[in-house]
This record gives sequence, C-alpha cells and structure tokens, in this order.
Amino acid sequence: MDGDCSSLLPAVCLVLADPKQTPPDDTSLEKLLDWFKDLHSQSNGQVLLEHQPCLLEFISSVCASKATDPAILSFTLKLTGLLAASKQDFHLLEEGGHLVCVFEREAWSVCDLWEDASVRSGWIQGLLNMLKHQQALDFICRQGLIKVILQLQNDRSLFVACLANQLLVQILKLLTPSDVTSGSDAVVSSKSSSSLDWVSVSSEITNAVVEALSSENHPQVLQGVQLLSLVLSQCEEPIRSSLWKDVLPPLEVLINRGSEPLTQPLMTVLRAAVMTPLLGQSEYKVEEFLEVMLGTGNRKEGILCATLIVKLEKCPKVLKRKAMDIILLPLQCVSTQSQDAEKEVDLVLKEPLSQKALCISLLVQSLSSLAELAHKEYFEGVCIPSVTSRVVQLLRVCSGHCTSSLLHVSACTHLIGSCKIQRCGLDTLGALSVYEDNLDLRKDIFGVLLDYLKSPDSHATVLKKTFQAVLRWIGVCASFPDLLQFISNDLFPVLEKRMCDVRWEVRDSTLEFITQLTVALSDNSGFVEVLYTSGLVSILLSLLSDTEGYVRASAVTAVGEAVTSSVQQMALVSKINLLEEALAQMMIILSQDTEGFPRRAVVKTFTSWLKGSNPITALDSSLSSVLSLGGNDFDWEVKMHTLELAEALMEKMLTCCPYAVQSFSSSERTRLTQSLSKLKDLGLFDVLLNGLFDCDRPVCEKSCQLLLKLKRLNAEKADFDHDALVLKACGNRWGDEVQSRFLNKQQVKASEHVLIGGGEGTEKDLHCIKEIPLSVILQILDLDDMQRMLKLSSDHVVNSPRSLMEDILSAAQQSEENIVDCY
Repeated sequence: MDGDCSSLLPAVCLVLADPKQTPPDDTSLEKLLDWFKDLHSQSNGQVLLEHQPCLLEFISSVCASKATDPAILSFTLKLTGLLAASKQDFHLLEEGGHLVCVFEREAWSVCDLWEDASVRSGWIQGLLNMLKHQQALDFICRQGLIKVILQLQNDRSLFVACLANQLLVQILKLLTPSDVTSGSDAVVSSKSSSSLDWVSVSSEITNAVVEALSSENHPQVLQGVQLLSLVLSQCEEPIRSSLWKDVLPPLEVLINRGSEPLTQPLMTVLRAAVMTPLLGQSEYKVEEFLEVMLGTGNRKEGILCATLIVKLEKCPKVLKRKAMDIILLPLQCVSTQSQDAEKEVDLVLKEPLSQKALCISLLVQSLSSLAELAHKEYFEGVCIPSVTSRVVQLLRVCSGHCTSSLLHVSACTHLIGSCKIQRCGLDTLGALSVYEDNLDLRKDIFGVLLDYLKSPDSHATVLKKTFQAVLRWIGVCASFPDLLQFISNDLFPVLEKRMCDVRWEVRDSTLEFITQLTVALSDNSGFVEVLYTSGLVSILLSLLSDTEGYVRASAVTAVGEAVTSSVQQMALVSKINLLEEALAQMMIILSQDTEGFPRRAVVKTFTSWLKGSNPITALDSSLSSVLSLGGNDFDWEVKMHTLELAEALMEKMLTCCPYAVQSFSSSERTRLTQSLSKLKDLGLFDVLLNGLFDCDRPVCEKSCQLLLKLKRLNAEKADFDHDALVLKACGNRWGDEVQSRFLNKQQVKASEHVLIGGGEGTEKDLHCIKEIPLSVILQILDLDDMQRMLKLSSDHVVNSPRSLMEDILSAAQQSEENIVDCY
C-alpha cells in the first residue's frame, strides 16, 4: 500500500462506518473491495491488519451499530472474509472476536437487516472469500453455519441461492483430504483430530441434497439438482462417488418421472457425471439414466441427450447406435419415400411433426446435432451417403420441391420456405463434406446448392449459408477435372446475377464468397484464367463505386485477391490494365470515400500486396500517397492499418540489415542508408511520429512500438552515420512537441547551431528548428516510458485507489456542507 492510500484509509473507514453518511454507490464499494483483493494477493506474507488497525476499528464499529446501511454491512461482510483469507489476519480477527461478531446471523436478524438480499449475499460472499484454508472451515463448522447455508440454498433470491450452492461446493472441496484413496466411503484425515466432525458435515450436506431431490417443491428440487451437478464437476473423490450413491434413489425417481421442466437440469447432471469415473460402473447407473433420457417425452431434449451420448468415448455401442437413430429420426420422417420404411419411423413423432412449430424445432435440433457430430469417429456404423441424401432431399423440400411419395407430406408443407431449416440444412451439408463417401453425390449436392443460389426466393442469410457450403464442397472437390467446368458454366453466371442483386447484403455476401474462392483456388492456374475470361472482374471493378459502403469494402478486398492470384500465376503482364484501374479507383476511395470500411479495406489490401511473395513494382508510386492519406485519416482504424502497412514496409526494406551485428560491411551500410532514405521519402517516419502524438491510444501504442524498433536498430549499428538522416520538424504535427523536447535538451548554444545546421544564434532559431536528425529524435523521446504509460488503461488515474478514496471523502464533505446550508 502506497503512502497516499495509507494516509487516506483511516478517514475513509470513519466515513463508511458513520450511519449518518450516505453510503457510496455499489460500484465504488466493489472497486474498493477489488483494491483490497489486490493488496491481499501482493501482501507477500505481510499482515495487513497490523499495518492498518483502522480496519479492525471499522469492522467493530459496523458490528456495534444498529443503524448500519445494508450496503455498508454487505461490504463489511465481504471485506472481513477477504481479510480472513490470510491465516495471520484470520487469527487476529478470531482472537478479537470479530469473526463471530460479523458472521453471527442472529445479530442482523434482530435489526431486520437480514431481510435485505444484499446482506445475505454479502454474508455468503464473505465466507467464500475466507474459505481459503482449513481454519476457516473449522470456524464455519464450530459456529454451526452449515445449517444457515443450507437454508439459504432455498432462498427466495435466486442470486443468494446460487451463491449458497457455490459455498457448499467449496466446503466439500476443502473436506476432501489429499491423502484419501478414491475407494473410501468416508471422508477421513489422519492429520486432523476433527475428522469425525468433517464426516458429520459431509453427511449434513448430503442429507440436504437427498431431501431436496425428494421434495415436491420444484424450486427446492431445482437447487438440489444444481448443487449435485456442481459437486460432480468440481469435487474430487471420495466426495463425488459418496454423494452420488446417496442421491441415487431420489435421482432415479426424478429421471423415470420424466418431468419436462427438469429435463435440462437433469441433463446437466448427467453431462457432468459422464465426465467422471462414475461412467462405466454399473452400480452407479449412469448409462441406464442416459438411456431413460433418450426416451423422454421431450423429443428436443432427447436429441440433446443423444448428441451427448454419441460424443462419449466410453459408452456401449448399442447405446450409441440408439442415440444416433434418435438424432436421425426427425430427418428420416420427412425424407422417407418408401412406404415400407414406415415401420422404422417412430409413431410418437407423427403428432409433433404435424404441428409446424414443433416440426421445425425438432428438425433444427436434429440438423444441428448432425453438424456438430460431423466427424468420422462419431458416425461409426452410419451410412453417410444415406444421411447426406436425406439432407439434400430436405433442402429440396424446403425450396418447394415436395414430392407426393414422401411419408410425411403434411410435415413437408410446414417446411416450405422455412429459413431456419434451410440455414441448418446448409450448415449440415457443408459439415458432411469431410466424408469421402459423399464425393459420388457431388452432382446432387452441387445441384441443390445451385438451385438455392438461383432461386429468387432465397433469403439473404440463406444465400450466405449456401455460399459457405459451396466453398466447403469445392475445397474437397478441387482435384476433380469437372470442377472448373462447373465453376465456369454453372457457378459464375449465377454469381454475375447475384453481384447485381438489389439487396446489398446479397451483393456483399457474393463478393465475400468470390474473395474466399479466389484464395482457396489461387494455386490453380485454370481457375485464374476462368476468372479473368468470365467477365466477373469488370463487375468487381464496377462495384468499387457501389452505393453501399460495406459492398465497396468487400469489392476492394475481392479485387485485391484477384490481383494477387494473377501475380502468383504470372498473369499480371496481360492484366496490367486491371491493376492500373484498381489502383486508380482505390486511391479515389482512400481520398474521397465518406465511409470508413472501404478506406480501411484499401489500406489492408496494399499491406496484403506488399507482404505477398511476388512483388508488384507498380505499387511503389502509390505507397507515399497511401501512407500520407491513411496516416492523416480521421478514422482511427484506418490509421492503425496504415501503421501495419508501415511495419510491413520496414520489415521488407530493413531485413537486409542484420540487427545483431554491431559493425557491418560498406555494402550493407549503403543498403541501410538507401533503405532509410527511401522510407523517409515515402513519409513513413512522419506517419510514425504523428501517430505517436495521436489522440487515439491504440495508434500511439503501435507507433511507439515501431519507433522503438527503429531506436534499437539505431543503437545496434554503432558505426553508421546516424545524423545523415534528418527530418523536417516545421510543418509537421509532431514538430512542436519534438522541438520543445529538443530545445530543452540543448544546454550549449554552439551545439544548437551545429545540430540545427544554420545561421546565427537568434531567438527565431530557438522557436523554429527546421531539421532534426532522426537519431536525435529517437534519443530525446522517452519511448520506453511512453510505451509503459500507453499500456495502462485510459482511466487508470480516475479508477486508482487514491482517486476512489478521495471521491468518497469529497462526497462526505459535501454532504456535511449541505447540512450546514440547510440551517
């Protein structure tokens, strides 16, 4: 604790303990607690209460007062627990009777303060804060606080009840000794004489869970189920198996009852159970419970349970197969064309499938589960082509191609035009692309995807999902000779129409798809040729002038990738007009576009080109303008992307200069000089220095990082003429700040004239330094300190402990002045 905070803390404690004062807001109190948490974590064994006795006085004062505000009492409870988390402070609080005084619930019940939920939650959080060592657990047990915690588990405040569950789990975790084998039925410890008390505490909590699960009161049952799932996921043996054995009878009753409101909570319990050694041991009935849940009346939850079962590593194959059948059942019902298959269809589904909302909900869950399980190890024993064919059939049904031979024609009518089913079906179809068995179905798959792209009724979000599925299938079919024919004859004509769609979202999605497709097939020379002969490129260029900013930004990225792919295939010579036109339009966007997204895209595209493995010499004439426009843009993200461009330039042009070598050859020195001079001519150093004093902190931080790189290079090249590279200070935004620091560094007028490089020593020279060497600028700027300050949060001064305590004291003083004014 620094001296300022140490001197302010006693006064703050007096203000907080005074019931006449209006308590600070909850946020200020929480920030004060956070500060104490930091102090505790950084204490290094120091006893905080010995250095700050005012805290003991504060706790005593609050306990003695009968008019304490609930917010202050809640704060005190949490603070006391936090202090007691340290063993040394715990002993001081216990010896002084403060712990009993603070956590004695009866005292607060007399004052009716216990009726306030914030006091009850503060009481639990205080105990949670304290429960970091065995002495704290012993205190809770001796004072009989377990009963109070169990009562709060059924509190009317859901927040309090959840906190009580967390506290009970923490108690059980501390009850588990490290030297007990997992086969033990009782919790014992050879190191403690109070082990029997520990067993009684464990039994008390276990009996409460059993009672809760056996209750007819739904909220009580729910809290018991939630506590059970927490214990399973957070506690170790033998607590976990011991509790499971005891709750098995009432838990079995609940699961067999099939209560729909409890289906999800019970699934959470089983999900936690299958992650433990309980799975695989028949006496614990985990697999049996999972099988019961598969047959639950809530089909949606049954599919969720089935998905969990399929993903289990240690699970009987019969159960996995049954689970997969349940997942596939809704899909099978709406896509089966054979009347003989009716025997395979679960008759229980006929009623839900006849209702539109239930039908859609079931199919969405089924498709989502299939997409999630689209991995080879999960689909063992399943005919993948059959599943894929059913998904294709379902997508055809949703687009209006409903055949009369389908088993559930009534269900199919609910699906026509359903965007939910279409999106989920397309996701599933894309996920199924990982299976080689499906490659023989590619004609049907591309056919249904093409139908969706062509359909005028396809929603914009459905088209986006279609593009994603097409991309995945093209990726796995890249080696097939008929792919380019499909792209050229079928796909590109559809894309041309979609690029001119009246909906900007569709135009944007189409451009994103073309970008991703170009990247995926950039190594395919045939694709690049097809792209340039299709007429798509001219439409791409026209969309650089689209009315929608998002579309212009996507068009910039698409054109950029088109240029990159042509360079990679050495086709730029014949497409030079594309680059020239693209550069011209991009410079117009960067200088004139009123929206930030397109301008950001332009700078990012230049960076991508610069980082490419194949150089584009035509960029050189534009780089200076891009740096100047981007560095002076009013959008901070454009400036950030410009700094990334500057970084790419530095890496490219300074890589020839080995950083770790103190002396280097004349040729290397010449290359370094030429590289730095070129960077200066491009205006890169002005961009970095302007960014250093920018109003946006991320820009300052990035600029500082790059300048530090230059400074390190400057320091490592000892035999390089650093003063040869000078920058003009006058006329630049960074000039005033640097000049001011520069003049403060100069003590001798003669040295000023040498560095300034001109004229007689006049007052004018001291106010306008025309040129300063870059090496001097890097020296006079304390970049390391600036970087340290920039890494701090922007509100670190306002949110500092000192500022917080000053605000509390200031508010109290104003309150007193207002009382005086009243008289």
